[in-house]
Amino acid sequence: MNDMKTKRQTEKSIKNLQKLSLSIGDFIRYWGFRRIHGAIWAQLYLSKMPLSCTELTSRLGLSKALISPALDELCQYKLIFEAPAPNEKTKVYQASENINEVILAVLKTREAKILKQVTNDFSVLSESENESDAIDDSRLKSLGEMILAANLMLEIISSQKDILNLPFELEK
Repeated sequence: MNDMKTKRQTEKSIKNLQKLSLSIGDFIRYWGFRRIHGAIWAQLYLSKMPLSCTELTSRLGLSKALISPALDELCQYKLIFEAPAPNEKTKVYQASENINEVILAVLKTREAKILKQVTNDFSVLSESENESDAIDDSRLKSLGEMILAANLMLEIISSQKDILNLPFELEK
């Protein structure tokens, strides 16, 4: 009887983990990743052992064709890495354990690059804008201030040793 109860609890945990993984996937879509990236990362981060593409396919109920390229992309961002495998044919993956480093790496490689492009494009527009009737000067100035603030916030966040501790530091 205890074995049945344990099995039901395990099945419920697996289902809840799948739901959480897909929710995390929804959340990180706002960071410019795809839902599958967040779902895979959550599965790997919470797993006690490295997982293969086949195991991830089973756990998430998604196709290998969707998961396999996402694994490569996550490895490129250093969010996950290939772990020692049980045999030569199977690749297994695990999530980077230091979430702080992962977030900082993404901010420095992706968000900083995107924000730099926005800043450059804004500068070009600002320099070429000569009292045109098409653009509201006060809104252009306001947009410039928003871009400056975004750059400053990214710089502040990126300079933190422990980004996950920042909210607690700000409460003090």
